[in-house]
Amino acid sequence: MSKFIEKNISIILLTINGYFLFSISNSLKETSYYSSDLRACAKMKAFNNDKESSELFKQKAAVVTKVPVKFISEYCKKMNQQNLF
Repeated sequence: MSKFIEKNISIILLTINGYFLFSISNSLKETSYYSSDLRACAKMKAFNNDKESSELFKQKAAVVTKVPVKFISEYCKKMNQQNLF
């Protein structure tokens, strides 16, 4: 067993490094989706008082977050609550 490890130590270490790099990249991808959702919700909330802009930014936020337009306000509320704590 020890000869196997001695001969293949570099392959074993490269495999471990590859696994960790893959898991880090997945985590970064999820974080970027979360951040883009937060940005879309913040833009929507910023134009909440203007009816025309509000509808436009609701539609844009729905496209970015992939949530239907009629549920986007509730989704953004939950995102903001989650972000506060």
